[in-house]
Amino acid sequence: MKVILVLALLVYAEARIAIENCNGTVVHNIKHEKQVLKSNIRSPYQLAIDYNTNTLFFSYSSDDPGLTFDSAYINLKTNEFKIIKGITGGFANAVDEQGNVVYLGGQDGIYQFDYETKVATRIDGTDHNIWQLFFKKDLYYSKYPEEEVYIFKNHKSHRVPELAGTRGMLVAVDNFDNIYFSNSSGLFVHKKTKDYTYFVGDYNINGFTHDINGELFFSTPEGIYYINDKSKKVEKLTSIDNLYGVAIEADGSIIYASEDSLVRLKPTKTYCFSDEKTNL
Repeated sequence: MKVILVLALLVYAEARIAIENCNGTVVHNIKHEKQVLKSNIRSPYQLAIDYNTNTLFFSYSSDDPGLTFDSAYINLKTNEFKIIKGITGGFANAVDEQGNVVYLGGQDGIYQFDYETKVATRIDGTDHNIWQLFFKKDLYYSKYPEEEVYIFKNHKSHRVPELAGTRGMLVAVDNFDNIYFSNSSGLFVHKKTKDYTYFVGDYNINGFTHDINGELFFSTPEGIYYINDKSKKVEKLTSIDNLYGVAIEADGSIIYASEDSLVRLKPTKTYCFSDEKTNL
């Protein structure tokens, strides 16, 4: 099944007039308009969408001098924004879509968000300083500053065996249970079928995400990339400067974090010639 983002772009490409030297953001040769969802927030990071409620969870640098980071959410339909209370140094976010559970990572462990109370409650099983969370069948997380990757299951944490001998700052799992991870040396993947880890590329990754179909994407400070589920090749979608993170909405629209805003990219009817190249 092709990624929903690609399908959406193909639909929008119909009946367009090709224009050279388009200004603005171009994704797969289609010009996109920017819609600012939230401004005046410092360094929004670790974006994760709950598709059941159409809610975007993220973290950002706190304005409170007594705190380092705040966890927050924005309703993508109503634009309602709230800071999540009850979490110490909230920095990481992940969603279990089938279990309807929102996980948040703090300086002292993993929290669960309650939609009714709008409060995060710490759950037993770990007191690690959580850098990143990613949910795929189970909850994965990385520990800071050790750069160790763990799996959290049945209220217990243990190192991911495949990554026990290496560092991992960010982690993601694809639809074939292959484990992608990044550190200061770049992007790597541990292939489940071969039980082998290999180097994918020298990418300075600052965020992993997935779409509603489980397809993987990542961001660097300079752009947004897609990992082809079947070929395992990396495709660059677009270049954006000072990028902090990315998320993909259910309809395939892109949301990205800049240094002070959350922005949605919506496709227009303008088809452009693009100089973007595919990175393998």
